[in-house]
Amino acid sequence: MSRTTWRPGEVVTDLARRTAGIVRAVHADGRVLLVRPGGPAWTADPRDLRAATRAEVMSVKVATANHRWGL
Repeated sequence: MSRTTWRPGEVVTDLARRTAGIVRAVHADGRVLLVRPGGPAWTADPRDLRAATRAEVMSVKVATANHRWGL
C-alpha cells in the first residue's frame, strides 16, 4: 500500500517525474508542492510519491548545500 500523506521537509521521489524533491507544502486537496534545490517547484499527486532512498536523500542534501554556496 502506498503512502498518501507527507509532511513538509520530507524527501520523496516523484515517480511521474522520476526525480526527488523536498516536500514544501501539502495543499488542502492533498496535492503536494515539491521543490528541488536550484530547480523549479512543482505540484505532485501524493499517489505518485514514494519515500526517497538513502542515495536520493544524499543527492538532495548535496544539491541543497551546493545551491547555498553558489556551486
